Amino acid sequence: MGTRVFRDEMKPKERMKAVLTGKPFDRVPCSIQVSNQAGKLAGINHWQCYYSAEHTAQTQFEAYRIFGVESVGTGPGLPGIAEAVGSTVFYPKEENTPYITDFVLKEYGDFERLEIPDPWSKGRLPIHLKALELMVEGIGDDVPVVTNLAGPFTTAANIRGTDQFLRDLYHNPEFVHRLLKFAVDSTLAYVREAAKLGVRFSVADPTASATLIGPKQFDEFAFPYLRGLIQSIKELSGSAPTLHICGNTRKIWKSMADTGAGILSLDDTIDLAVAKQEVGHRVALLGNVKPTATMYLGTPDDVIRDAKGCLRKAYDNPKGYILALGCGLPMCAPVENIHAMFQVAREFGRYPFDPEKFN
Repeated sequence: MGTRVFRDEMKPKERMKAVLTGKPFDRVPCSIQVSNQAGKLAGINHWQCYYSAEHTAQTQFEAYRIFGVESVGTGPGLPGIAEAVGSTVFYPKEENTPYITDFVLKEYGDFERLEIPDPWSKGRLPIHLKALELMVEGIGDDVPVVTNLAGPFTTAANIRGTDQFLRDLYHNPEFVHRLLKFAVDSTLAYVREAAKLGVRFSVADPTASATLIGPKQFDEFAFPYLRGLIQSIKELSGSAPTLHICGNTRKIWKSMADTGAGILSLDDTIDLAVAKQEVGHRVALLGNVKPTATMYLGTPDDVIRDAKGCLRKAYDNPKGYILALGCGLPMCAPVENIHAMFQVAREFGRYPFDPEKFN
C-alpha cells in the first residue's frame, strides 16, 4: 500500500445513507467500532469509560480523529439491559470484556418482582444515553452515531442465566415466552429514549446462534420477539437496524431478513458470496474480516489480504455492502491493523470498482 493518501469525497454519514438507499457513493464504507485503541492513544483507560459518559464520548471523538472511523457510538451491548433489570455485571480493569456474575431471575417466582428499567436511572443506561447525546452534538452531522444492544433472546438469557434459560425452552416454554416479552419491553424503554437523540441502532443476538439452538427453536422463540423489537426500532427511529447473530447463520438467513433488519452483519465463518446470492437482494451485507486470526493475530498485510477478499465477494451486493469485521474488534488488536482496514476501503473500495484490484 505504501504511503499513498486517498481523500474521501463524502462524509461517512452521507456515504452510508447513499449505499443503503441505492444512490451514488464514492467508495465502500468501512465499519469498525474502535474504542480501546483510541482511548489508549488519547490517555483514557477503557475502564474509565464504563462509568463516564464524557470519557466514552471523548474516546469516540479520538477514534474519528485518529482512524477516521465511519461510525461512533456506545450502548448497553450484550449485558446492559439485563444489568438494568438486576443482573450483576463485572467490569474488569484488565483489557477484558465485562461479564455477568449473577443473574437476577433465579426462580420462576422471581419474575413477578421484575420491573421495566428506567433508562435514565438504572444500570449504566444513563451513561450511554448521555454519551450518545454528546456524540450527536459533537460530530453527529458528519458521522453516524450508533447504539448497540442485545436482542431479546440474549437479554432473556442474561436475566435468567443462559444454561437455565436454554433448559426452560424444553421444560417451561410458556415462561420463556413471558420472559422474552419482558426482555423486549425492557429494551424498548431504552430504545425510546435513544431514538429521541437521532441515533441508529445495531442489534446482536448471539445466544440465538445456531450453535446453541436449532432453526425450529429460533423460529418459535427468538424470531417473533426479534422481529417485534426491530419493527419497533424502525418505527421509533425511522431506520432499520443492523442485525448480528454469531456463528454459521445460513439456515436462518431468510428469518433474519424477515425481521426487517436493514443490514445483516455476518460472522467470519460465512461465505459472503453465498450470502449475497441467497439474501443480498433483500438486505445489505456487512462483514466479515476475521477478528482474531486477522485483526488481532495478523499483520497489516494479512488485513489487506482478508479485506480485499471480502470486497471481491460482496462489493456488488444488490442492496449494498459494508466492509467490516465478522464480530467485534478485539481490545488488543494492533493499531496498524486498524489503519490497514480503513486504507483498504479507501484505496481498493473506490467507485467505479476495479475487481482486478481485489485479487
